[in-house]
Amino acid sequence: MSVTVNNLSEEVQLMRKLHGNLVLEESGFFKKVTQKDSKLNKKAAETYYDNWKDQKHLDDNQKDVEGRRTQAQTMTNAFYDLVTDFYEYGWGQSFHFAKLYKGDSFDENINRHEAFLALKLGLKTGMRVLDTGCGVGGPLREIVKSSQGAHVTGINNNAYQIQRCEAYSIKYGLSDYTDFIKGDFTNMPIEDQSFDAVFSVEATVHAPRLEQVYGEIFRVLKPGGRFACYEWCTTDMYDEHDMTMKRVVHAIEEGNSISKLYTTDECIAALRSVGFRVLEERDIALPDSASDPWYNTLSKPEGTRGFLRSPNGRFYTNTLLTFLNRFSLVPPGVLETSQLLNAAADNLVKGGEMGIFTPMFFFLVEKPIA
Repeated sequence: MSVTVNNLSEEVQLMRKLHGNLVLEESGFFKKVTQKDSKLNKKAAETYYDNWKDQKHLDDNQKDVEGRRTQAQTMTNAFYDLVTDFYEYGWGQSFHFAKLYKGDSFDENINRHEAFLALKLGLKTGMRVLDTGCGVGGPLREIVKSSQGAHVTGINNNAYQIQRCEAYSIKYGLSDYTDFIKGDFTNMPIEDQSFDAVFSVEATVHAPRLEQVYGEIFRVLKPGGRFACYEWCTTDMYDEHDMTMKRVVHAIEEGNSISKLYTTDECIAALRSVGFRVLEERDIALPDSASDPWYNTLSKPEGTRGFLRSPNGRFYTNTLLTFLNRFSLVPPGVLETSQLLNAAADNLVKGGEMGIFTPMFFFLVEKPIA
C-alpha cells in the first residue's frame, strides 16, 4: 500500500482495507494472504517492482540505484505490505538472523542475539530506548524483558506493522513498557536528545543512505548515549566489478528492499561522519568452532517453522500458492512475493557461502558528551 497521504487516519483506513481483519494466530498465514484486497495488493506489488528493472545492465546501474534512493520510503513501505505475513509465517515475530550456536534452538539463538544488544547498551529499568525500524516488535519486546523494564519506543514507516506491534504489546501485557511511532526514520518526528539509548536490528539498511538514518539517531540520542546495531553489509571479499558477485548482491538488495548495500568500511565511515565515536565493531557472522554458518537458517534450518524457511518448505509454500493463484484464490502479488522471497533466500545463502555478505555487522557507538 504505497500511498502518500497527509492524514494518518486515511492511511490507516487504506491499510485496514488492504490487509483485512487483524489476525495474530501463528497458524493464520493463509487466512491473512487470502483476505487481502486484490486491487491494493496488486498496486503494492507494482509499486515495488517498478524500482527493479536493472537486472540486465548491472554493470552500469548507478542511475537505477539513485532512483531507488529517491523512492526508498515508498518502496520499502510497499515491500513490507507484501512480505510481513510471509515473514511471520517463516520467522515468527523477529525477522532477523543470529549466530547459530551449536546445541541451541533457533529461538534461543534469536533471543540471545537480541538480549546482547540490551547488555551492550547497559539497559536498565526506566531507561528510554528507541528501536529504529522495529518490524512487528519481536526484538523490542525481548529487550524490554532482558533489561527488566526499560521503556522502548519503536519507529516504523509501515502502518500494518505498527498495528501488529500495538496488538502484540497488548497481547503480552507490555503496553506500559512500549509505544510506537508511525514515521520515517530518516526524518523522525521526535525531539532532540530524547533517548538514553538506541538500537536497530537489520533495519537501518533500508535507508536511502546510512548517513541519513545515523544522523537522525545521533540527533535524538542524549549526549553520552549509545547506539548498538546489526547492519547488513558487503564484506572485504566483495568485488563490485565481478559480475557474478554483483548479481548475488543485487538479488539480495532486490529481495529485501535495499537501495544499495554499504561495505563494512563505508558503514563505519558513515557513523563517524555524523559525529559518533566508535567503541566496537566486528562481523558476528564470521564462523567459529562453536557455531554453524548463519545462512543455515535458510539452507538447513531445524524445527517445524524452520522447515518453512528451508528450500523444501519454500517449494511447498510456493507450489500451494501457485495452485491458489491459478484459481484466483489469492490476490495478485501474493505468488510474486513468494517467488521474490525464495530468490532472496537462495542468494542470501550464496552471499554467505561466498563470504561477500554479512547480515550482522555489529557496532556499538557513542554520542560524545561534548
